[in-house]
Amino acid sequence: MDNKKIAQILGQTADILEIKEANPWRINAYRQASHYLENLEQDINLMAKENKLKTLPGIGTGLANYIKDLIANNGTCPEFEKLKKQVPLSLLKLLEIEGLGPKKLKILFKKFEITSLYKLEKLLKTKKLYQEENWGEKSVQNLIEAVNSYKSFRHRFLLGEMEPLGREIVQELKKSKLVSQIEICGSMRRGKSTIGDFDILITSSQPLKVIKLFTTLKQVSKVVNQGKTKSQVVLKQGIKADLRVVKKSSFGAAVHYFTGSKAHNISLRKLAQKKNLRINEYGVFKKKGQTLKKIGGEREKDVFKAVDLPWIPPEIRENKGEIMAGLKNQLPCLIKLKDIKADAHLHTKWSDGEKTILEMAQAGKKLGYEYVAITDHASPLGMVQGLTPQRVASYLRAIKRANQKVKGIKILAGVEVDIMKNGRLYLSDYLLKKFDLVLAAVHSSLKMEKKAMTKRLCQAINNPWVHVLAHPTNRLLNKREPSKIDLRVLFQQAKKTKTILELNSFWRRVDLSSQQARWAKEQGIKMIISTDAHNSNNLELMKYGVINARRGWLEKKDVVNTLPYDKFLKALK
Repeated sequence: MDNKKIAQILGQTADILEIKEANPWRINAYRQASHYLENLEQDINLMAKENKLKTLPGIGTGLANYIKDLIANNGTCPEFEKLKKQVPLSLLKLLEIEGLGPKKLKILFKKFEITSLYKLEKLLKTKKLYQEENWGEKSVQNLIEAVNSYKSFRHRFLLGEMEPLGREIVQELKKSKLVSQIEICGSMRRGKSTIGDFDILITSSQPLKVIKLFTTLKQVSKVVNQGKTKSQVVLKQGIKADLRVVKKSSFGAAVHYFTGSKAHNISLRKLAQKKNLRINEYGVFKKKGQTLKKIGGEREKDVFKAVDLPWIPPEIRENKGEIMAGLKNQLPCLIKLKDIKADAHLHTKWSDGEKTILEMAQAGKKLGYEYVAITDHASPLGMVQGLTPQRVASYLRAIKRANQKVKGIKILAGVEVDIMKNGRLYLSDYLLKKFDLVLAAVHSSLKMEKKAMTKRLCQAINNPWVHVLAHPTNRLLNKREPSKIDLRVLFQQAKKTKTILELNSFWRRVDLSSQQARWAKEQGIKMIISTDAHNSNNLELMKYGVINARRGWLEKKDVVNTLPYDKFLKALK
């Protein structure tokens, strides 16, 4: 049992208890333990074996015994089984639908016996919910839209969840010594924010042995098919994975072919045809009369070289101008993770974060950053327990003290201030000007009409003390559609006011999208890549923001937190 699986079960336990209207303190204990274990660096199995579970925050005797039982019984125990009989896990899957929390789900379960998406859809076709308290016509319509979004999303998997799993499988295969070369291709290699499956290519002198190993990996739940050079499995997370064994002489061509995108490959093949060449997954071939002579394919760059192109980074292989740019020698020098000098969107215990200011700064220092910005929430929303106007002075003093304690990294005093429904900011200008860095963000009333939401955002970035518009479209991948915004108007205003737009790296947000980032770049708007970290481990998520930026053709010069400390401060309006 790994940490994430235990965390998932603790979260499910909390959801069941909330639906059953159990003691709120008990619910909260399971919920907090779930969040903590999900990001715990130590192995929970080892901690249980050494009786160290109670050294973890919020875990007492009862919770420790519950976790031990789950580990000992491979993810189950009598108490959890009893709870599942009272509230089925199929019901909990519905919590993935935006706007459907445990309280509303409890009504659906107890009054209408809803236990599945099918039953929920059937109920929504009637008007029975309209008569329920807290369920007006508008909220029912919002739920219908959320269900439709959920259905369109649920066959896609988040890159940030699947990429670590992919690396784990690659390491397992490499460790066997049966694999000579290996590459995960498809949308994962191109860095898309959501992926449909895994495409794994290898070369091996023992294909039958490596395929047998692949189908028996601990991550596999079902074998779909198993051949001599190809196998397909379903992993425990529900995603399919294909393994293909190819010849060494074709590996580069196969990697290019299975990386895609399809549109990119088609354009490249058309270019090859004009040169009397044929390009496919087996290699690059020169046509001579009725015969084809293989002239390349062992290396991926053979494919590009054959059509007089430089190697094109996988992230921009979407047939959106990359081939023409390559022919003109105008490909961008894409930003790299090593270019990032700071993370400027971090939360601590002063709002809804899990670590102290000092701990978050130390995590940034460990990554080699020159500076970080602590940006706790200033919000009227109770769930984040953020900075009220009365707490600002104490917060600023705490950052100053942390700055004096940590050496080798500078801490900027920042804030993520809520943009209210009317476009005003939760904190006054008098308080905002006390901060080094001000991020403004929307966290409520996300479904406003396009014109009203656009006006709301534009009014916020017109404020002279706002430096960054954080997660501008408010989307949550596979859960919540972006707010309706006239991006043309917003980008014009951002350029006029010299407001920086955030590329939020948190894998469920990835906001702005890569396409929107490219539009912003084309208009000369500066951007910042930040993690929105709520614990020290989250700082590692910067890579997903950089991948997204690369997909948006961003270069080092487009991103302000590639600048050294002094130049960064000068870049703020």
